[in-house]
Amino acid sequence: MKQKPPAEDPRFHHEIWTGATAESANTVSGIYYVENHNGQCSYAELALDFQIAADLVIETYQKNGMGNWTAPLAHLVRQTLELRLKALLDMVGQKSGKIETRLLYSHDLKAIWTHCRDWLGQSGYRFREDARLAQTVRLIEAFHAIDPSGDLFRFGISSQTAFGKQKSYDRVGLRMEILVPDFAASDGFLQHWEAVLLREIMAIEMNWDKDPFFDPNDFPKVATGAL
Repeated sequence: MKQKPPAEDPRFHHEIWTGATAESANTVSGIYYVENHNGQCSYAELALDFQIAADLVIETYQKNGMGNWTAPLAHLVRQTLELRLKALLDMVGQKSGKIETRLLYSHDLKAIWTHCRDWLGQSGYRFREDARLAQTVRLIEAFHAIDPSGDLFRFGISSQTAFGKQKSYDRVGLRMEILVPDFAASDGFLQHWEAVLLREIMAIEMNWDKDPFFDPNDFPKVATGAL
């Protein structure tokens, strides 16, 4: 008997309007998949979910000082950063008319950021005036250098090497006094500039001369003369 592929396994999949299948109703499982006919979720929505989780783990880590939380904490921060970058990349693609599929399916933080940075600069956006830029670049560069393939904190052992051996998460140290503010700054920076592009698209759809609910220039500015 030919087995159905996992995506069609009726024990764990059902459609919201027809309700649970006989197989799913009789299956004891802590997780299931339901087609609810909503619009597809966005990178930005998932980034917010991971950001909330990261903040909670950071808070607990700082209270308890549990060193064995390094990998989960670093993974949540890196995953949030990657999703924020991909949300921005997706908006750049929608604005430019060219979706960079290869980058969207990669884990290359530096390449994604470089593409977004170059397009924003060439298109005249004022992101270089944002006081959070330096911290954002610092965090991207650090995670790209330490975990360029995005597997170190997911699996503990990376496909990347350092000092002649595969990278291992237990060699990673966290300076929380730098990581925490850099994470908050980068999350706010990437969220804002993704929103700038999104709201421009919405303004066209809504026929707004000026967005009544969003100010693209409402961001912390670099001190005068520091640029």
